[in-house]
Amino acid sequence: MTQLTRIYREMRRQPVIGLVTLFGTALAIFLIMIVVLMQNVNTIPFSPESNRGRFLHGRHLHMKTDNGECSGGMSYQTARTFFCDLEGAEAVSLHTDGGSQTTAGIPGAPQAEASNLETDAYFWKVFDFTFIHGNPYSAADVESDAKVAVISESLAREVFGTPDAVGRTLMLDHFVPYTVRGVVKDVSPLATTAYATVWTPLSHDARNNTWYNYFGGITATVLAKDRSDFDRIRKCVTRNKAKFNTAVKAENEAWAMIDHGSPFPQEMLQYATWSNQSPDVGASESRRTRLAVYAILLLIPAINLSSMTQSRLRRRVSEMGVRRAFGCTRLRMVRDIVTENLIVTLAGGLIGLLSSLIAVWMFADMLFTGSLAKGGTVAVAPEMLLQWSTFGWALLFCFLLNLLSSGLPAWRAARMNPTDAIGGQPK
Repeated sequence: MTQLTRIYREMRRQPVIGLVTLFGTALAIFLIMIVVLMQNVNTIPFSPESNRGRFLHGRHLHMKTDNGECSGGMSYQTARTFFCDLEGAEAVSLHTDGGSQTTAGIPGAPQAEASNLETDAYFWKVFDFTFIHGNPYSAADVESDAKVAVISESLAREVFGTPDAVGRTLMLDHFVPYTVRGVVKDVSPLATTAYATVWTPLSHDARNNTWYNYFGGITATVLAKDRSDFDRIRKCVTRNKAKFNTAVKAENEAWAMIDHGSPFPQEMLQYATWSNQSPDVGASESRRTRLAVYAILLLIPAINLSSMTQSRLRRRVSEMGVRRAFGCTRLRMVRDIVTENLIVTLAGGLIGLLSSLIAVWMFADMLFTGSLAKGGTVAVAPEMLLQWSTFGWALLFCFLLNLLSSGLPAWRAARMNPTDAIGGQPK
């Protein structure tokens, strides 16, 4: 309580310097939290992609042909060939590469806009959806091309007026009837792989949609048992690709697959822009750029805060002299000043954290427009916002820099002659 009283008294004595110190720390934390979240939104785990750290993605196929090169998505058969019998994999899901825009509704009522993602039954094991009502469809539903669907809570409310829509008929594309098998909590468009508002079994058309025999619209998501199993999984995929290449060359000697080392972990997806390039192209430059931005966002406010801290200490030389004259030890004085600095830094950090959470929650659509979000209103999950490791490192950096700017001057001031200090004339 004594420390808090002293801090309050100093804030009233030097309000401008005190407020600048407090809100300067808050600004540094606010900026770094916003920027890091925008940079890392593709790798932060959140439902239904809570296992992003164990994901491996296979999305593209690149082949040399007798007429040059060809690249694109995988056909269903190609994906099955690459991602079968994987040691170290907990589950493997084959699904369409992103949702297709469609309409959903009931006869005689306005149709709602929807995004339809076609998946196999293992999709529900790879991704951790929260079912409000009902259950996911089964492997038998996929094999039989059953017209069943899982829909989001918001779509269920919009079409049926209630989230309890299990067993009801949903018309997709205006005229195709699907029976609702389950209803899940809404998924944020920031879920780069699992996002949709309607999920249906991989259709006969999707499984047989191919060009040049090997290309199609299918992507694979592998859930490893542990990140340590990534190498084993990749070796299995490499073995399967070698068999695939042998079969391709047996049909046409001029054709061969160009391997870019897939499947890739979640953090590499943001670099996998083109199907005919490896996703690590330019990654090192991007990382250096991000580190430079982080450094600037932390250093500039922190340096200004250090100047303010030193200015505040110079104004307190007389107080230190009085305390020394009444027997306060040097160590006690330094400890008190460091403790005050820590409290102010923590208070500023909490203000910055709270401000960043509010800003992201209120302006998510603006912050994550473009390639990060797939459309619709961007829902920001709490687990996305609370990046404690980032907050902790940023706060530690601000505290250490402030400590250097306050601790050393405090120690020098504590060693002054009390008479000189009371006179406000440091030597």
